[in-house]
Amino acid sequence: MPATRSTRASVRRQALAEAPVGKQQAAAANKQLAAATNTLKSAFAVTKHGASAAKHAMSAAKPSAGRSALAATKTMLHRSTAAPQIVGRAAEQAGIRRFLHASVEQGRGGSMYVSGNPGTGKTACLQALIKQSAADFASVLVNCVPLTRPGQVYAAILDALDIEYAADGALAALERAAFGRRRAFLVILDEVDSLLGSRQEVLYRLFELAAHPDSRLALVGIANALDLTDRFLPRLQARNCEPLLLNFNPYQVDDIVSILQSRLDAVSGGEPVVQRAALELCARKVAATSGDLRKALDVCRQATEAAEAEHRRRQTAQTDKENGAVPPPRVTIMHIAKVLATLNGSPALQKLGALNFQQKLALCAHLTAQGKQRAGLSLAALFAEYRALCRRIDMLAPVSRSEFLDLVSMMETQGVVAVDSAARRGPRRTTPGAADDRMLRLLVDDADVRRVLANTPALASVL
Repeated sequence: MPATRSTRASVRRQALAEAPVGKQQAAAANKQLAAATNTLKSAFAVTKHGASAAKHAMSAAKPSAGRSALAATKTMLHRSTAAPQIVGRAAEQAGIRRFLHASVEQGRGGSMYVSGNPGTGKTACLQALIKQSAADFASVLVNCVPLTRPGQVYAAILDALDIEYAADGALAALERAAFGRRRAFLVILDEVDSLLGSRQEVLYRLFELAAHPDSRLALVGIANALDLTDRFLPRLQARNCEPLLLNFNPYQVDDIVSILQSRLDAVSGGEPVVQRAALELCARKVAATSGDLRKALDVCRQATEAAEAEHRRRQTAQTDKENGAVPPPRVTIMHIAKVLATLNGSPALQKLGALNFQQKLALCAHLTAQGKQRAGLSLAALFAEYRALCRRIDMLAPVSRSEFLDLVSMMETQGVVAVDSAARRGPRRTTPGAADDRMLRLLVDDADVRRVLANTPALASVL
């Protein structure tokens, strides 16, 4: 027990009561009393110091409420964290609900194509509404990007559904499942444009299978391009197999603020860590460039990490002070501005980063062909180099020449390349099979192209 003032007084009274009357005995007793008093003082000082140190250690070990709120906020702002609720997108949600009700919830097949820029909530909204459905049906999500050939998607779907199949009979097994199952099932093909090939046989087969009156397969394809079915799958309309079309427009400022605020409100505690003005700044900057919600989440999360590091430094600086309470951490406009300054690259990099894989492959072919010849590069020569590059990386079949020209035309519209026909004399040849000798030139710096392609794993090794 810690020594106290009352304890010392009690010991002193006991010693005086037991002191003998004689002078020598009294002197000896006084010496013993003084020694006992010094011992008690030392014990009291040590105990007091130990209690103070223990109190300090407990204070240091006790987790800060501010830091706990920061950790929870960082988790909620991570891309992989599911949103507590779907905010906005009322029209899109209604379209998905109608499709689910007309297909799998009624035990029938059907198809839908969902388009929109990256980070517009296509996959997240679809998955959330599937969980909300009261019907009992199986649903699987297949990411088509890792597939090296379009035909591999049959096996990927069967693996996700846990259906056994022969090595060379994946398509037949999928057809048996589509027509032989009692209940309908939903297959979501994310990044479905990765299945584009020379003749689109795989995509045609999947959409036709889902459109059959007796099919139990409901198919949803998700990609960025708005006109993928019109441009690459024109025969679907003639065969009465055209899917329902649903487009997700980029998020606007109010949408991004509402979504971010709903995530912050889901964190238990007092005032949100991120200030409202900081959210609005982040939303305005992201909406002005891409409307990609994932980028807004990344900006807020990195700003929260910066605020956490700043809070930790302040705590360290004031640890030994008597009244060193550090204000709760807050993510301010300054934190958001610093993160945006590091994330926002040049407009050219933003354009290049928004290209799909086939367009990046065409740019990669342009760079490799430039190293082989000094003269300008014609579209015919670029297409030949593109086909050779497809065989080299052995990931997907090359698109046809007309489809390749469509890819180039899209990049021209986006301001990435320019097709110059001034070098030609006379009108452009339109004879089928004739070489296209129009010249293509980049409108962006080669270094920017290489920087973007270096971040694409399949193409980084080619350069």
